[in-house]
Amino acid sequence: MPTTMLGLLGVLLCALAVSSGVTPQPDFNIKRMAGKWYLIGIATSDEWFVSCKADLKMGVAILTPSDEGDLEMAYSSLNPDGTCWRINQFVDKSDFPGIFSFHSKRWKTYNITFVDVKYDEYVLIHTVKTKDGSTTVVSKLYGFDHRHTAAISIPGGFTPEKVATPEVEKICLEMSASKLSNSDVRIGHSLNKNEKDFRIRRRNTVQQCLQKLGIHCSLDDAPNIALLGSGGGERAMVGLLGSLVQLHKVGLLDTILYLSGVSGSTWCMASLYQEPDWSSKLETVKDKIFQRLSGPKVSWKDAFAKLNKYYYEKDIFSLTDFWAAMVVTTYVKEIDEHTLTEQWNQQSKDPFPIYTMIDKQSKQKKEADPWFEFTPHEAGYSLIGAFVGVSNFGSQFEKGSRFKEQPEIDMLYLQGLCGSALADGEEIVKFIWQKIKDFFHYLFPTINKMLQETGKDPNSPPADKFCQVVSDLVDMNLYVLDGKDPSALDKSIRKTLRELAGGEGQLIFPVEKLNLTDKEAAKLYMERYTMDVHNSLSSWFGFWPFNLCLSIIRCMAQWIWGRTYSFLHNMADEAVPAPLLESETRDFEDAGLLLNSPYVSVLRKERNIELIISLDFSDGDPFMTVTEAAKMCKKLNIPFPEVNISHEDLEKPKDFYVFKGQNVPTVIHIPLFNVVNCGDKIEDWRSKYKTLQGSYSAEMITDLMDIAGKNIENNKEKLKQVIREIIEKKMFNNNSNLSKYRIN
Repeated sequence: MPTTMLGLLGVLLCALAVSSGVTPQPDFNIKRMAGKWYLIGIATSDEWFVSCKADLKMGVAILTPSDEGDLEMAYSSLNPDGTCWRINQFVDKSDFPGIFSFHSKRWKTYNITFVDVKYDEYVLIHTVKTKDGSTTVVSKLYGFDHRHTAAISIPGGFTPEKVATPEVEKICLEMSASKLSNSDVRIGHSLNKNEKDFRIRRRNTVQQCLQKLGIHCSLDDAPNIALLGSGGGERAMVGLLGSLVQLHKVGLLDTILYLSGVSGSTWCMASLYQEPDWSSKLETVKDKIFQRLSGPKVSWKDAFAKLNKYYYEKDIFSLTDFWAAMVVTTYVKEIDEHTLTEQWNQQSKDPFPIYTMIDKQSKQKKEADPWFEFTPHEAGYSLIGAFVGVSNFGSQFEKGSRFKEQPEIDMLYLQGLCGSALADGEEIVKFIWQKIKDFFHYLFPTINKMLQETGKDPNSPPADKFCQVVSDLVDMNLYVLDGKDPSALDKSIRKTLRELAGGEGQLIFPVEKLNLTDKEAAKLYMERYTMDVHNSLSSWFGFWPFNLCLSIIRCMAQWIWGRTYSFLHNMADEAVPAPLLESETRDFEDAGLLLNSPYVSVLRKERNIELIISLDFSDGDPFMTVTEAAKMCKKLNIPFPEVNISHEDLEKPKDFYVFKGQNVPTVIHIPLFNVVNCGDKIEDWRSKYKTLQGSYSAEMITDLMDIAGKNIENNKEKLKQVIREIIEKKMFNNNSNLSKYRIN
């Protein structure tokens, strides 16, 4: 590219930033745009870009015109950790050649103009995004040859902080063929082919492990064993790790075919699967996890940057984004930006992971079976039999085909999605409002500086009044939850809003005395009141970082968790309940809100599980998961053994229970705290490791891992005996079937 072009680029981009009459390239020819273009320069009015520009890498845009004149724009670039980030946009042509548009949930209008094009050399693309009166401008320079670089100095409308020349150190050259091939929806109960192939290979590992234990069987007679980790926050995370370490020590870990978790157990799983073949070097992996959990927390600055990234990189924002970035990180003490597809090697020597959650609407309205699972290959409804390639979960689908790609969710978000309910009802609402209050406590003192750095006047509109209203609003919600009179806070909010409006009343919601004894009425009042305040503030503060704060407030008022595009939208398939086909979005949340152990994921008929080892880390009744699973299976006509728990066991749980029957899987149930490993101090242990408390100290982690490990060590011979019995039963049945075949 000529040097003169680089010199002119800065002036041109500046002009674009302030011009409302940007015109497209004369005689624009969309067909000549087809192909691969390399990003070599960016200028933007987006304040968030200031914090991330240092990590920006060269990216690629693959442009594919349609016969009708519309355009598919497939972007790929590098994340800071070197992994590839991708997104697809399908933009519609306008009446003017060179101008395109599309709509998204985040941006109400989104216009793209091809301003300057030299088809064999460069293209300058100008984008304007508008939402709620806030406008973001982005101009990108693409080169036909990736060897071009742009040393750009941009005056005027774009400050130096908002301009970056991506370094050409690595290039994400191609869209992943595997991701594109997994874009379609699969309706059916059969297992994914990759999972089937894994089971065949894993069977060899299981057989070899059994032989080392002195348990001999053929490949056909090797049992299918699933290990379940219940929910329970950090208690479950550490407890599962301690149990797995001991299973490894006693030589039983390689007998496990599936490892499935709910809530806090998935936090442990996510940590383990960062390490390829973790099960063959578990002691080393355990030490690494221990050092992290007992070390410093993720800094507020890094967590906030991650939250910003979640807010801007996808269409739909929910409380799960806040929960993952600002809460889960305080427990797992890392920001894991890997994805499931990156974590899993098909030749892995580890058990096959299944992460579980539920569909919130299906649970509440009982409109469909709510159980949902993530594996390294697919995400979908376990019992309904509707799946999509895991990398495409969250992308926008229409009639079974993806038409707008969203970034694949990373492991931090998945941990937030699976572990989004450390408690139920009012307790968790109060807990999250307090976390939001803490978040604003860190953010608000820095807002003026943020605004000044991005060229905005913190007094127009006055940022201090925004902070005052939002702080009062959060406190008002906490007051009502605590049964305290919030009238003083209400007066303060109304006064500040009137000042913002130049003396005019702003709240639509009338002044009325709250009946704090009627919990439901108070809850409904505060939902409406909070949204009214949100709407009032949005009219003045529609730009960053206020828009992020208001989105958190809105999601809290409306209790929006895990909202994402539905991959089943507008499909026509009688096998799928109609409500799943009709809704454009679905909400997902912690499966522990329905059943705090992932039984459903391994009880799919196609997985043919013969032994379930249930590790229960729940708070409270240590038998609720297995008894509720039995009731659920009876209702759904799923084979499951009868479960009867005596009153004595409820009071003084033991460390090992076996439930079995005819033509049902055998279930081993192991409560974390029991009379064997805790003696008469079970309640002391439960009190020490409550769900809603701060992260554990190194000593607490060590003690909890030891107590969980004892449950395995003390019962290793019982575990082996149950496995022998299952194999003997399986051998007998297989031989009987073979005899019948020979006779016939």
